[in-house]
Amino acid sequence: AFSWIASMGRAASFVMVLCSLPTSALELFSPSDFAIKRQIGQLGFATETEWSYFGGVRNPLNPDTPARTVEASDGAVRLFDAELYGRRVLLKEYLGDANEIGRNELAVYRHLRQLGGEPGPVSTMAGHMCADEGFESADFIALWKQNLPQTAPPRAGNLWTVFEWEGLLTVSNFPKAPQQRPFWDFNGRAALSERRRFLKTVAKQSVGAVAWMHGRGVLHRSLGGSSLLLNTYEQGAASRLGLKVTDFGFAALAAALPEEEVAKALRRGASSPLQVFPLLALNDLHQLGYLLLELVFASLADAAGDVRRAQSVELQALKRLVEDVFEDDLQGGFREYCP
Repeated sequence: AFSWIASMGRAASFVMVLCSLPTSALELFSPSDFAIKRQIGQLGFATETEWSYFGGVRNPLNPDTPARTVEASDGAVRLFDAELYGRRVLLKEYLGDANEIGRNELAVYRHLRQLGGEPGPVSTMAGHMCADEGFESADFIALWKQNLPQTAPPRAGNLWTVFEWEGLLTVSNFPKAPQQRPFWDFNGRAALSERRRFLKTVAKQSVGAVAWMHGRGVLHRSLGGSSLLLNTYEQGAASRLGLKVTDFGFAALAAALPEEEVAKALRRGASSPLQVFPLLALNDLHQLGYLLLELVFASLADAAGDVRRAQSVELQALKRLVEDVFEDDLQGGFREYCP
C-alpha cells in the first residue's frame, strides 16, 4: 500500500520556461506562460508491507518481527506556487523516476475528462508541461540559484502538471489548526459540538468523494490525510465545507488494472472479472477508514475543543491496536479501550 507524505517550505519568485508534452487532451500551454513565485513544499510516499501475506509467525509487539513495516521515500514531487495568465496555480514537478507517477496521474485525469459531466470532488488539473534542455544551461541555472537559492534547479525531462489553485488545507493538518472560540463558551462545549459536526461533515464528504471516483472506474490506492483538500479549517463552518481528493499518482483505472492486483483479488474471492474492481475498491475504503479514525482521535482526544491540547496520533499505532491487538473487534475490545 502507498500513502503520500507532505512537507511545506518557502522560496523566492522566479520566471520559468516550460515546454509542452503532447500526451493528453488536457490543455497545453505556450512557453513562458508561468511565473514561479516560491516552492511551497514537496511530496514523498511511504510503502507499507503487510508481512502476513508472506507467511510466517509475526508478533506485533516484538520490534524484531513486526506484522507490517513502513518505508518512506525521499521527496518525489516538488510543489510550486505560480501564476498563469494572472491567475494563481499549483505546479507539481515529478523528479526522476517519479515521472511515471506523474504520467499515471495524467492518465487518470484524461480518463475523467473523457467521461465528461459536471466537475467532481477532485482537484482540478489544467494541463501539463515538460522541462526542455534549456534547463541545463549555465545561464538558466545561475539565474535560478539567484532567485531561488534554497531550491535545486529542475532538470530537463522532468514532467510538470498544472492545477488550479485550491489551497493547501489538508485533512491531516486540521487537528492542530487554530480555532476561535466564542467568549461566552466558558467550558468549551459549544466549540466541541462544532468540532464534532465538522468532523462528521468531513467523513460524509470524503466517503461521497471516494464513491464518486469508484463510480467512474478509478481506484485511488494511496489515500491519506494529505490526499484530501479542504476549503476551510474553521470548525464552525461545517455548512460551507468543501472537500476534494488529490494526488492520483498511484491510482488505477478499471480498464487497466495491474495484473498483480487482479491476481490478488481473485485469490481473495473474486469469482469473475466483474467482481475484481469492487473487491479492490475495498482497499480504498479500508485506507479511508483509518484516515478518518486518525483524524477523529487527533481532533478530539482530550481536546475538549481546544486545539492546543489536541493529541498527535500515529497511524501505525492505531493499526497495531485495531488489527493486531484487538483483531478488528472495533465494537468490543477496541471501543472499551478507547471510551
